Amino acid sequence: MNWRLATLLVWLSILSANNTLLACNVPVFRYALERWQSDNYELIILHRRDLTPKEQQKIAMIRQSTRASGAALNLRVRECDLRAEVDRQLEVLTKGIVAANDSPTACLLYSANSREVPDRIVTTMPLEDLDAEALLASPARQKIANQLLDGQSAVWIFVSSGDQVQDAEALRRLKDQIEWNKANLKLPEQDVLEADEFFDQENPIELKIDFSIVKVDRNDPREQFLIAMLMGSEADLVDLSNQPMAFPVIGRGRVLYALVGQGIYKDTIEMACKFVVGPCSCQVKDQNPGFDLLFDVDWDLKVGGKTLSRESGGQKKPPVLIQIPSGK
Repeated sequence: MNWRLATLLVWLSILSANNTLLACNVPVFRYALERWQSDNYELIILHRRDLTPKEQQKIAMIRQSTRASGAALNLRVRECDLRAEVDRQLEVLTKGIVAANDSPTACLLYSANSREVPDRIVTTMPLEDLDAEALLASPARQKIANQLLDGQSAVWIFVSSGDQVQDAEALRRLKDQIEWNKANLKLPEQDVLEADEFFDQENPIELKIDFSIVKVDRNDPREQFLIAMLMGSEADLVDLSNQPMAFPVIGRGRVLYALVGQGIYKDTIEMACKFVVGPCSCQVKDQNPGFDLLFDVDWDLKVGGKTLSRESGGQKKPPVLIQIPSGK
């Protein structure tokens, strides 16, 4: 057993033990869907010259998308003129990423609340290469959102390696264990749930145990930003790209961690599924594992049109932003 798998098993064992202590009876996946509001990504446009009308138009289009979506799109867009004095925190984050020819650079950052990711930078590219449509949405992310809003306990993202034999075997193991979990894991009794102060009886989404898989080709250009978000979430994943990976996603698009290669097997899948359907031991989102994906979905509206910051565990913290002078 390799070090990565051994560490994951220990970590999952701790989680499984902890979620039976001081817990509300609402399953983790349901509590997360109802109350864990999504953290904001940041798209920073870095430049050392005046932007052309075409470049300004692209930035304006993305900004318009964020405004039009209201709170649905968890993305904030900012422009930074590097000819002005730059905040030290931004300078450290973005050192060396601006193109040598001073072409404007687009830098996508994880939320400042994503403490477990090794580097806040998701990806960088020349602004002219930024596919705005692929950034804001993708077919796989739409499927994931639809299935979470259908009441899925977790949606597993399966990222293929390109090795057909290896991928097929890992996918078979994932499918087999998911079917076992669907048949054997149980929700609390209805009277127990109804007696819990955190149980929302008005949520129109059926409460059930169910799991699904969304397969993603790591070379699909439509999914380039989804792949970048997944691969940047743990320090060693890029080096393991020759192996298939599986990521459980719950709530409003929260990815818990990666199972890799032979780590996609019965015990790890079962433990992950037991955790997400188990009682929510910690209502404070930031004290749970994982990071949020970028989605353009009005989760509040879909789960009943409520503002779900009613309890401390569901409150959305103001984003931690880097202060950048305008340079104008």
